[in-house]
Amino acid sequence: METSLRFRGDERQLRLHAKENFLLDSSFCLQVHGYLNTHNGRAGCIAQLKRKFLPELLTSLDVGARYDTDHKEFTYDVRGKKTLPLTDNGLLSVDLKGGFNFNPRLKLGKARGAIELSYKVFNFTEDQDLKLKIGYDPFKQKPYLQLRENNWTFNADINGAWNIIYDL
Repeated sequence: METSLRFRGDERQLRLHAKENFLLDSSFCLQVHGYLNTHNGRAGCIAQLKRKFLPELLTSLDVGARYDTDHKEFTYDVRGKKTLPLTDNGLLSVDLKGGFNFNPRLKLGKARGAIELSYKVFNFTEDQDLKLKIGYDPFKQKPYLQLRENNWTFNADINGAWNIIYDL
């Protein structure tokens, strides 16, 4: 189980977050996310049933269904990712991401995507690895960055939104 502490700059509230993947077979997975807001005590859960396709062509292509307890909504989701290494050692790469989420109750879909330049630095200092990611979301039309160090992740975008994640 993956657990983390998450703090968003706009909410100013700390969340405890947990995620678990249950492999049903080689291509089906049930992924469950749960959280507890430490400020107001509110808990929530998202469960997704996903199937992986075309592992030889794409880095990942997931198709599935999702239920969100916060919004009491059931949606369908498809997302894909392709990583293109720019160096032989794979430390510098371009990631192309895209997806579409459809809400059958509202008969409304939402596209998402990004192009990211990712640079990994192993042993930046003793026992410390870094990953720098600079990306652009064409649907929200804004650039963003991510700096990840072992357990810490800092995300920010050009509009001043930011969050910090600490993996336990």
